[in-house]
Formats: sequence, structure tokens, C-alpha cells
Amino acid sequence: NPPFTRRERIPAKKEELEKLVPEVKGKTGYWAYFVVAADKLLKENGIMALVIPEEFFVGRSAESVREYLFNKEYAVKYVVRSAVEVAFSESAHYRDYLVVLQKGSSEDHMVLLILKEKLDEIRNKMDYMLPKIIELRKTPDRKIILKELTAVMIHDSSQFVKKHIGNLKPLVSFNTYEAQTLALELLDEISKNPTLKELMKKHVVSIKVYNPGQYHTKGVEAEARKLFASRYGSRGPNVIFTIKESNEQGACFDVKKTKLSFEAPLSSTVFSLRTYSKVKHLDITNEEELAIVDVDAIPREILKLTGLLPIDNMIRAAEDISSAYKEISGNILLIRKVRLTSPDLYWTAFTSNNKVLGTTSALLNMNVTDNRTRLPFLLYFNSVVTLLQLIAFMAETEAAWVTFHGKQVWSHIHVPKIGSIFRFAEKAQEIFNRIRKLDVKPLFDRIKAHDSIQRQIDELALEMLGLNHWKPRLDEIYNAVAKELETMHKILETSRKKPKKTKTQQKEEKEKGRTESLAKWFKK
Repeated sequence: NPPFTRRERIPAKKEELEKLVPEVKGKTGYWAYFVVAADKLLKENGIMALVIPEEFFVGRSAESVREYLFNKEYAVKYVVRSAVEVAFSESAHYRDYLVVLQKGSSEDHMVLLILKEKLDEIRNKMDYMLPKIIELRKTPDRKIILKELTAVMIHDSSQFVKKHIGNLKPLVSFNTYEAQTLALELLDEISKNPTLKELMKKHVVSIKVYNPGQYHTKGVEAEARKLFASRYGSRGPNVIFTIKESNEQGACFDVKKTKLSFEAPLSSTVFSLRTYSKVKHLDITNEEELAIVDVDAIPREILKLTGLLPIDNMIRAAEDISSAYKEISGNILLIRKVRLTSPDLYWTAFTSNNKVLGTTSALLNMNVTDNRTRLPFLLYFNSVVTLLQLIAFMAETEAAWVTFHGKQVWSHIHVPKIGSIFRFAEKAQEIFNRIRKLDVKPLFDRIKAHDSIQRQIDELALEMLGLNHWKPRLDEIYNAVAKELETMHKILETSRKKPKKTKTQQKEEKEKGRTESLAKWFKK
């Protein structure tokens, strides 16, 4: 169980650490050095069993560790994840796994164990469960479903590792057998379709991140965020202005915690979106939020009252937003950090006839080079086909919060071939025209209800992929995804309700557990 401490907190000098374990690159946690060091002590065919953080499978900074291990022909034999708790580690708030690797193994299949009870409840039942799990490797069966756990055999795992070394999360991403097997089957069927990463290399699309106040200008992050006015569900100390009304000439802004308001010409703003939260319409044309890029448009007394001074910093922040808008704003916005069961989440991608600048905490900026492909892409990104892939590749942050990074997640999404995109452009336009301004149900509710609007989008997505034979399976997919999201939601609620233990209680339980474990294993 290596420490998960961040590299920045390591007491040793980084130069000494890098000299001892030069194979680890990037800003990964302390655990990575222990894993590589363990390999140096392990003989051929030796077994490495460890508690590992989420970063091992999906973290960009941990890619050097994955490449190091799998270039040495390690095989993943077992992975254990909990479907009832966020983590195995005491008081942890972030996902971790139990992983068993074998050095120099030619084995090409792994067993994923999904625990449906807490470790304390399952501990005394292992004697009857372990033989069943071991037997799974010797039989053609693909699964064992018990009250306590589900064991799934994943074949061709080493091939998957080679292909997706940048993100191995689909091997371990799901809490339910149904969603896990569906996702792997889907990924296998569309494996020859291009990924967004491949389309980005061909300049068909681009995905850019905007960190306010960090694009061309450094040191004005807080000031830049305060220049983004809110219309929807944005909250927090950086929300200073809300949009009262807007038109083609300008906008009227209310000032937070005051009765003041002011008007500004549209030329002093750019179209933006701070968050996906509460944005009901797929098409946000004329409903965008605004960011102020001309500080002179804000009355001096309001600048003083809201603390938007010194003025030089505000001017630099406005210039940063203006530069980012010109260079990386998108005609499609993709969701980034999200809780998929939120009643305020309606879509996974939005569009506008205007270029819009999304901020990095919630949204990514996608620009589709050929406007004829914009609507087919938009609908595809809002399909359950994309959602299943997003869940497969997602990075979990805390409990049911997940992050769809551009490079680690969205870039791995398989999309229809460009020929199909063009062929279905007219049909995509027809569907878009029908639903673009509808007040739809939240995404989670649409999935649970097998909603007719969602089905229109999903059938088009399957047609574009050439998977018409999957259309009769849409109800199966909806049920699997709904069950998966409900499980994620339950884990979130459980983690919230979990009472905090005192340091003394934690220490006593840790010592008790260590003593019992040592006694148990030495007895064996």
C-alpha cells in the first residue's frame, strides 16, 4: 500500500529521487516511485499486488509508469473495485483499486472484481468466494454473480492495454456488470472508427482549454473570472455580475449583493458560458452568457464597490479573455467536470451560431472546422453511445464527481467516419431543428425514462456508426447506464453520510486491523 502523497510534498530532493528512479516522469504521486522500485526487486513471473489510486489507470502524469510496466510484459491478473465505497484506504475521498500484476506473463485476460458489500462485511466470506473466483480463470464462463460481488473475465486485456495506454480506465471503470460488458463490447465494435485525437491531428476538430487569466497574461486569474457574467447556475465568490437582459445592441448587468445595475454595449463583451448547470437548451444562440472585455464599460463606482481594482490588473484580465476568445472559442462546448446524476445537467455538449468561450472548470472549447459537420457531431456527443464511452474513460475526482479531460477522456472517444458525418448532415439538421430550443428533461431522467427525444439522437448516432443492429438494444443500454449512474449516486450519498472518526479512533482501528491481519496470515 504505497503512500499516495503528491510529489510536491515529498521531503527528499526531486533530483535525488529522479536519480534513484529515473523511469518515473511527470508530476505523479509518491506511489509511482514505489511501484517502479518494486519491479526492480521482482523476479520473472513474480507477483506484484498493490493498492493503487485512480491516477494509475487514467492519469496523464502516470503514463510513464504504465509504459514502463507494460513494456516489461506485465499482465493484469486481477483488479478489485468497490461499488459501495469510494475507496479502500481509510478516510480517503478519492477512488482507489486493489491490483494484482504478474511480471513477464503471456496471459491475455484479467478478472475484474466488483464488490457489492463493504470490506468489513465481506472479509469473513472469502473462504467460499475465492475458489469460485480462481475457477473462473479455468472455465469459459465470463462472469460470476454473487450477492457479495461480481467477477467479470475480460479477454484480450493486454491488447487493450497496448491500444489505450494513455487511458486504461475502461478495464475498471464501471460499478455494474451490465455497463462494463456493454462498454467493452461497444468499444470493440467501433475500434476501427477514428478517435477525436486522430481528428485533431488532421485538424478536423480542435479541443482547447481556457483557464481564465492564464492564456496570454499570468497573475490575474481571480480578476478574469470576475469579468464573466452569469445567466444560469454559476455560484461562488467570483460571480460578481448577473445578466438581467441582453439583445443585439447590448446587455444590462445586475451587481451581486446590491441593487445596482449598469448597461454595456455588446461590443464591450464576448459570448461565453461559465457552466453547463441549468442550461436547458441544446442551442444557446442568443442565450449565451457574456464576459466583459472592455473595463471602461463598467462604471468606476461599481469597480470600486466590487473591489475590481487596481484597474491595471482588470485591463490585463480583460485582454486575456479577449485574446482567448479570438483564438480558442468554440462552436461546440463540451462538459468537463460534472456530476452525471445532477438534475441541473441537461446536455453533454452545446452549440451556438456565435463562437462561445467556455471556462475550464466546467467546459471545453471545441471548434469544428467544417460547419457542415457541426450538427452531426453535436448530436453524436449528446448520444448515449458517447455517454457510455465517457463513463468508460472518465477520471473520477471525488465520489460521483467525474472529469472528462480533453486529452485524457474526450480525445479517446470514437466517432463516426467523416463520410458518414456528411451523409447524415441533413437528417441531423432535421432533428436539431425539432429539439434545439426544447425544455427537455435532465439527462439522467431522459436515460431512466427511455425518453423519445433521447432515442432520436441515439438512433442517429448508431446509424452514423453503422451499428443499426444495436438499435433494438437501446433499452438495454438505457437500463445499464441508468443502473450505473444510480450506483455512482449512492456511493456519493454514502460518502457524504459517513461519520468522521477521531484521530484516536482511526489509530486504534488501524492497529487492530494490522494485528488481526498479521495473525491471520502468519497462522496460514
